[in-house]
Amino acid sequence: MVNRRSIDFVVRMLNASVFHLSFPFFLIPCIKLYGITNEGLAFQLAAVYGVLLFTIRLAYWLHDRSQRQDGKIDWDDEIVLITGGANGVGYLLAEALAIRHITVVVLDIHPVKTALDIESYICDVSNPEDIVRVAKEIREDVGEPTILVNNAGIVHGKPILDLSVDDIKKTLNVNFFGQAWMIKEFLPDMIKNNHGHIITISSAMGMMGAPQIADYAASKAAAKSFHEVLETEIRYVYKTPGVKTTLVCCGKVETGMFHGVKENLPFFTPPLEPLEVVRKIIRSMEERRGRNQIMMPFYVHFVPLVSITPAWFQDLARTISGADKAMETFVGKKGFVQEKLIVEPIELDSNNGSKNSEADKDK
Repeated sequence: MVNRRSIDFVVRMLNASVFHLSFPFFLIPCIKLYGITNEGLAFQLAAVYGVLLFTIRLAYWLHDRSQRQDGKIDWDDEIVLITGGANGVGYLLAEALAIRHITVVVLDIHPVKTALDIESYICDVSNPEDIVRVAKEIREDVGEPTILVNNAGIVHGKPILDLSVDDIKKTLNVNFFGQAWMIKEFLPDMIKNNHGHIITISSAMGMMGAPQIADYAASKAAAKSFHEVLETEIRYVYKTPGVKTTLVCCGKVETGMFHGVKENLPFFTPPLEPLEVVRKIIRSMEERRGRNQIMMPFYVHFVPLVSITPAWFQDLARTISGADKAMETFVGKKGFVQEKLIVEPIELDSNNGSKNSEADKDK
């Protein structure tokens, strides 16, 4: 649920009121009731606003429709593979899907502890040989994955000079190279069948870095760039519109990964609940848009713009937001106690749910 003490909640309320397509139809009659004629400035501004709003909404609708040419997903035909699914967003995503009896496979260096029907394999995604080995087992035991969620990630939270060579290699191997090896392994069958979905978990830090996070920011920037090139190759090189992509760039998510990091302006940079991210990812899977981006919370939309501004403005933005000192209190998962979250069934499309959706309704 969106934090009501954040700008995200304000934006949501504005979208449901002032920016809603029906707003001008209420505004213009109210202006007329005050006796303002068609030549009045207030009436003309309201009319221009209505036309502009309609034009923007229509353009968005046409773009959205063009991205959904294949219709919504049929979960009975899908096998979802999630890396880093033993905890955090990956774990909650796996449970949210499995509770609907959707076939879910999880890769992690730790075993997955769950009572749900989730296939799990011990795998180090930074090792390409390990991926090849586990991929063979998955295909024999479960089938060919059709949705790949590259979620595995680590962070050290150290200044550059405190990072060892092994620290930097490990971060890049897990956060970037692991994603590349997974795509190399499972993309060919998606291309062959012209059906699939690759979801890349990047970060707002991949668009604009901050102190004590150089290796993490570099790895997420690499993952983002790799994903963007993948999108273009799927469209122009492989010409397989049935293979969809989603890029996820989020701010701080309350999984414990960045435990200890403080928000200087929580109203503008609120931390995200993991289930908020999970809902967005599942919706992306459902709707099967051609090229989709998930950027949240609201401030993340402006990070790319700030990153191309002059250095003095970037420094000012970091100082005001507190990003310049945020990692000084970084503790990480070693100091984080995860509250037990109850994963309830997330609403899926009634016509495209799992084959056991009717049974779920009776529970």
